[in-house]
Amino acid sequence: MATTDTSADAEVTALLGLRTQLERAQADLREAEAALDAGRTTQQVARTTAERLDERAAEARGVAERAAAAYLAASRGDGAAITSVDAAFKAGNDLLAGLGGLERVQQLSGDVDRLREIAERREADAVKAEERAAAAWLAVEAVPIDDLQAAVDAARAAVTAARADLRGLQSRVAAETVAIVDTLPQDVGQLSEQGWANPATGTISDVFGPRPVKPVPGVNEFHRGTDIAAQCGAGIYAATGGTVTSAGPNGTYGNWVLIDHGAGISTGYAHIREGGILVDPGQEVAAGELIAVVGSTGASTGCHLHFEVRIDGTAVDAVPFMAARGVKLG
Repeated sequence: MATTDTSADAEVTALLGLRTQLERAQADLREAEAALDAGRTTQQVARTTAERLDERAAEARGVAERAAAAYLAASRGDGAAITSVDAAFKAGNDLLAGLGGLERVQQLSGDVDRLREIAERREADAVKAEERAAAAWLAVEAVPIDDLQAAVDAARAAVTAARADLRGLQSRVAAETVAIVDTLPQDVGQLSEQGWANPATGTISDVFGPRPVKPVPGVNEFHRGTDIAAQCGAGIYAATGGTVTSAGPNGTYGNWVLIDHGAGISTGYAHIREGGILVDPGQEVAAGELIAVVGSTGASTGCHLHFEVRIDGTAVDAVPFMAARGVKLG
């Protein structure tokens, strides 16, 4: 709920902006971490493939060398048997060139031509296997893990900075709240005949029931309370006497207070200003007692009080409930 252009409104706008900045930074971090995890998975798969191809290439190279040795052992050139693979190598250790240099073979033992074909085929197989393995290792190196990790580190730093900025402003607002509280009436001043009080002074800006349009992302489609547009820093008062059961941050409610009034009835107060919760869990409060300060924490578009009435834990429309107890909301 928008209010007049005051320093409090500027603080609300700044808080909302910093919360949005933090949420975006956190979303960026989740995205960067997911990309890093995916990159690591891709790299591991590529590494496993490369290692397997390395094994196959080594096997293929062994077969090629054995085939070459068999061919050379069956060949005799210049009257001397050639039994060493190394002896068939020319400059540059080119096996195929070495094999080609044996055209001068004068005496043959067995099907030398067939052995040569096998040796050449196995050599080609080995070369291809080694090329596939080399390409697989290039794929491993191509996964930009360092870049992905750097993106995660940068995103984490952005989250840390955004969180620090938000906490800094929250601390300043909380400090200012202390001074505001000193100016507020400590009680509502007047109760209904049934002993109930208006929790805040202002007009109703949103009612209990379904929401055709959500005011901000993340809120429920069904509005469980009644919104009372009030000035930032205005007082929030206990609807009637009871025991505080909850007092602190509560998701989209922002800063929140819940009071148990007995007989299954409880009331809730949401979007309280930073530092504006003035009660503690377990504390007994009187009807109309000052319990908090209006703010815009949680899923809120401006300063207001989200007021809930619950019966046996189920939210009901606060307007007729309070009217039946002599209090007109808004």
